[in-house]
Amino acid sequence: MYINIRPRKAAKGLFITLFAGVFLLAMNATAAQTTDDIGLTQAERDYLKTKKVLRVCVDPDRLPFDGVDGDRQHAGLSKDYFDIFSRMLAVEMVVPEVQDWNDLISKAKSRECDVVSQINASEKRKSFLDFTTPYFYLPLAVVTRYDRIFVEESLEGAGTQFAVIKGDIAIDKLRQRYPSVVLVEVKNNIQAMELVYEGEVFGYIGAQGAVAFAIQSLNLNKLAVTGSLPLRYELSVATRNDEPLLGSAFEKAVLHLDPKEGQSIRDKWIAITIEKVTDYTLLWLTLLILGTVLVVSLYWNRYLAKANRKILDTLKDLNDVKAQLEEQNKMFKRQSITDALTGIYNRLKLDEDLSYAIKRSKRTKNDFSIILLDIDNFKLVNDRFGHLVGDEVLKAFSSLIASAIRETDIVGRWGGEEFLIICPDTDLQGGKKLAEQLRKRVEEYEFPEKQQLNASLGVVVHEDTEKADAVIARVDKALYRAKEQGRNRVEAG
Repeated sequence: MYINIRPRKAAKGLFITLFAGVFLLAMNATAAQTTDDIGLTQAERDYLKTKKVLRVCVDPDRLPFDGVDGDRQHAGLSKDYFDIFSRMLAVEMVVPEVQDWNDLISKAKSRECDVVSQINASEKRKSFLDFTTPYFYLPLAVVTRYDRIFVEESLEGAGTQFAVIKGDIAIDKLRQRYPSVVLVEVKNNIQAMELVYEGEVFGYIGAQGAVAFAIQSLNLNKLAVTGSLPLRYELSVATRNDEPLLGSAFEKAVLHLDPKEGQSIRDKWIAITIEKVTDYTLLWLTLLILGTVLVVSLYWNRYLAKANRKILDTLKDLNDVKAQLEEQNKMFKRQSITDALTGIYNRLKLDEDLSYAIKRSKRTKNDFSIILLDIDNFKLVNDRFGHLVGDEVLKAFSSLIASAIRETDIVGRWGGEEFLIICPDTDLQGGKKLAEQLRKRVEEYEFPEKQQLNASLGVVVHEDTEKADAVIARVDKALYRAKEQGRNRVEAG
């Protein structure tokens, strides 16, 4: 079986759509926040007002994620994100002319770019750029021809070659995880696809979605995405590091992105359907060999036994590949409902579970409570120790609260340093008791870098006929009161 990601064409049974989803985006997107909503300081607002126009450098050859159109205007998925950033920060953005990726890096170094739209952080790049929290993640996918079956062990095969884009930050990750891999560096994904198509390399490793877009552009129907790797790009907004107020303003904009709006943008540009396709080529070859051996077996019985052993080995290999692909499908499903950093549920999954809890409460007439908790003064952690330590704190915090709740309770990351807990069959008194226990556990816990942190918590019980947005608004107000009254406390709504 293959994981087949291909462009959709009318009446031809192909399975990926890269479409203009303006209607879907308009239906699902929430109103963009203002500079006040995202918490910009007066210094940051004054800086942006003085700056007036930001020069955003864009890789011109990385659609559907990043690129420019025929009029040299910003295009692709990142363009939709930057429309939101422009409204959030109340600043105009223009796109200087960039020839290719190397030219982009050169312009960023020489301060001809204020912002780079999508880029992986690295120590070398941090010498001239500041990086926000990643706002988009791309798994690494493997493209091969249909007549080749890919498994991860292929990367260590003697003499097996894989094409990669020259200068791609994924090269270091690949060589670290697969020391024996043979990588052939090429100029762009079109050249890489042509090498795979002609059989000069076994496969091409690149960003999932981008490789599907390249297959569509070249109309190479013999190619398919036949596997994925446990590695990914983590794409951030980068800003010139000689103007730190620009970086801090973009960090706030990224942290205040609405997950539903981000999902609508991703659906617009990379709506991918994965189809399982059975490859019968090897099976028919095996049956042909078996038929020949059966005819000859009247004279040479020993050849028949040898052929039977070969068939069993082949079927075992096919079953192993099938099991691997089924496991990959399960992984893709888990990723769609899991927060990439903390490993607990994401906001989309919490929205789904909250709707179910409301329907269940209406049916059973049983109460349920919601707890919204927020790490106090979390920005100081990032400012003092950096975002890597901040990420470790968020991981430790999520593990701590997940271990302190019941098996029937549901916990997920609501956004930034906020977490939401849904407690079925729990009245307000029970919700307050659990919230106080969580507050004490956080207060007593030693976080990375021997930090002692506190949390503020709001708790409410769902009321009859109350919709999801209403109960969320009430618990958010309760959390706000806890913050106003000194933090490190529980307030009920």
